[in-house]
Amino acid sequence: MNLRLRMLCVFLLTIAPASLVAQSTFGSIVGTVQDSTGAALPGAAVTVRNLNDNTTRAALSDTQGEYQVLDLRPGTYEITGAKERFNIATIASVTLDARQQLRADLKLEVAGVAQSVSVEASAAVVNTENAILAGSKIGSDITALPLNSRAVSTSPLAALATSPSVVKDSQGNIEVGGASSAQVGFSVDGISTASARSNGALQDAYPSSEGIQEMKVTAFNNNAEFSQIGDVTFITKSGTNELHGSAFEYIQNDALDATIVNFPAKAPKRFNTFGGSLSGPVTIPKLYNGKDKTFFFLDYEGNRKRTSYPEELLVPTQAERNGNLSRSSPPMAAVR
Repeated sequence: MNLRLRMLCVFLLTIAPASLVAQSTFGSIVGTVQDSTGAALPGAAVTVRNLNDNTTRAALSDTQGEYQVLDLRPGTYEITGAKERFNIATIASVTLDARQQLRADLKLEVAGVAQSVSVEASAAVVNTENAILAGSKIGSDITALPLNSRAVSTSPLAALATSPSVVKDSQGNIEVGGASSAQVGFSVDGISTASARSNGALQDAYPSSEGIQEMKVTAFNNNAEFSQIGDVTFITKSGTNELHGSAFEYIQNDALDATIVNFPAKAPKRFNTFGGSLSGPVTIPKLYNGKDKTFFFLDYEGNRKRTSYPEELLVPTQAERNGNLSRSSPPMAAVR
């Protein structure tokens, strides 16, 4: 291997981590640290803490006072800025969506008598980082909205009907923001779930609706890194420090149906979709306490479907088979 080739390999290995970060399917928090006059504060320590699992990430502001924390899961975060001879500034709670670049600027006041004073700050509500137009729905929206999707399918893809940017073509394929079904990307936790054989998503690659933390539909000005005009991203839930659980039952039964006109009895129908979820810290009494360290999330969904569909068929009478259509309803004329 000659010297030039070795140098090229070293260069590629050096820039590889930055490239991987740029293609993250999670979110990021960026901002500027300033003093009370609006001047940039370089070297300020910024800490981002996930309020769900208490994990933290740290960054330092650069010479322009800018900081960034990449590859963050969607959730609720607390942001703290600190620098010597300045009071601490804290943003108590901001919500980060999937694939969102959230700006949260910090302003630190010069320290007086007290050396550590927490000051409440606020994050920008309007997206000022790019021109992407997207809409998100959290898991409770998907499960609580009256979509009736579980009547025909248990896939969370049915929740896309709630997005104003989503339509279906004549074959039932999903189109986003006016793009054809072949121009829409699909992923779960950053892993592509687009069908390589047919345009659209792999129907069986999606977990139960109970396991979805967030669904995001990007319809316009999508980043080139995702290679498609439209994009559908699902983020699954994970465990937190709090113990959470859910249970559900979706039922269809002929006992709840009315008798169809002209039928003497109801068509048999037994359709049940049931399950639940459980999450929290991993704890083994007297051996291990996983708070702030190790978490679990369990999800189960079962389906039992035994249904029949009534059909009403018209058959010709003997007179009609002989060509006499005068008693047909409505009357029919024989064609000679």
